[in-house]
Amino acid sequence: MKILVVGYSSSGKSTFAKRLSTVYQLPVLHIDTISFGPNWVEKESDVVEKEIRDFMKKDGWIIDGQYRNLATERFDYSNQIFIFDFNRFKCLYGAIVRRIKYHKQSRDSIADGCTERLNFSFIMWILFTGRKRDSKLLIKSYKKDYKEKVVVFKNRKQTKKYLRSIGYTGSFKYE
Repeated sequence: MKILVVGYSSSGKSTFAKRLSTVYQLPVLHIDTISFGPNWVEKESDVVEKEIRDFMKKDGWIIDGQYRNLATERFDYSNQIFIFDFNRFKCLYGAIVRRIKYHKQSRDSIADGCTERLNFSFIMWILFTGRKRDSKLLIKSYKKDYKEKVVVFKNRKQTKKYLRSIGYTGSFKYE
């Protein structure tokens, strides 16, 4: 099985991908872990794209991350696409909770040497910049172009219900 988890920033994609991994026993690639070097220095896109494509050579996988211009064939290769189409304020809440939980720490779904942060530009990204017309149209196109393999979540309650339906028995404590 090949699974793609995409959607808006701070909507819970990484946590969901980890939980899917426990059910399906599949390796997870959090694109954030390969897109940055220490201190949030962005890596060259061709290097990141090669790492994604190398990961996609596995028999089964879960890839977590929107990154619209990188290895776009992952959409075609996936058997299932989960779209996190959450309200911007729910995403901001998720970012705040995550920032508190991982204060001065790195989480496992981000690159080594990158401590959790919530600065003004990221808040603006969550609320406005990452939700411009082109982003909304892109999400809409995923829903249309891959409708036979898309599941759309609008809130965390839906993700929990889905995970329970596939046999996830772990905690739903925010990770």
